Amino acid sequence: MQVRDMIYELVKNEFEPMQKIPSEQKLSEQLGVSRNTVREAIRTLEQEGILLSRHGVGNFVIGSKKGLKTTITTLESSTNIIMAHGYLPGTKNVVSNVIVVPEDVRDQLLLKENKNVFYIERVRTADGESVVYVEDYIPYQSGMELEYKETYHESLLEFLEKFDHKVSFSICTLKAVISDEKVEKKLDLNEKSALLLLKQVHYSTAGVPVLYSDSYYLSDKFEFNVVRKRG
Repeated sequence: MQVRDMIYELVKNEFEPMQKIPSEQKLSEQLGVSRNTVREAIRTLEQEGILLSRHGVGNFVIGSKKGLKTTITTLESSTNIIMAHGYLPGTKNVVSNVIVVPEDVRDQLLLKENKNVFYIERVRTADGESVVYVEDYIPYQSGMELEYKETYHESLLEFLEKFDHKVSFSICTLKAVISDEKVEKKLDLNEKSALLLLKQVHYSTAGVPVLYSDSYYLSDKFEFNVVRKRG
């Protein structure tokens, strides 16, 4: 991971989108580590959507340098995305309650009518600046509200593991939306703004839906990449 960070800094500061970076051998010599270590670091950066590897050709930078960037194909929390880009993650305006599951969320979580969910809404920040507004719905288990309020968890993926729910994958729908009055207030916006809405159902290793979330990302702060390969 240290080598990953060194290569990432090199990419961020010295290379433009779709520019080829030095070979594994040259990076190995430059950084003073083995070629295998460099290869693993590059593989990690490819999974994160920062590099694209082409066999026999080399490794290329993907996307722009603006904003907080991640690949849509990797399940990652906002906390880790913010930290990976050198910002201090934070949270404000947290609201949490046990509520009856809304009808549209009930279908996503495969719950019966009148079942309770643990509802959380919050604003995620990067160096104190609002960047994401999130609404989360978790099938309720006894003790959730106490655990969350007494031992606050920045990452809900870690919080779910406290209740024996290890998230394995999510099904995500990405939509471009315009902010409404509620979201504008949450994100301290002074006018209508373009947002990226991620609607996600998170599943446990057993294939059970354990979290539904609506996440509103400021489109000028976040960039989600996907590499589409020809079939």
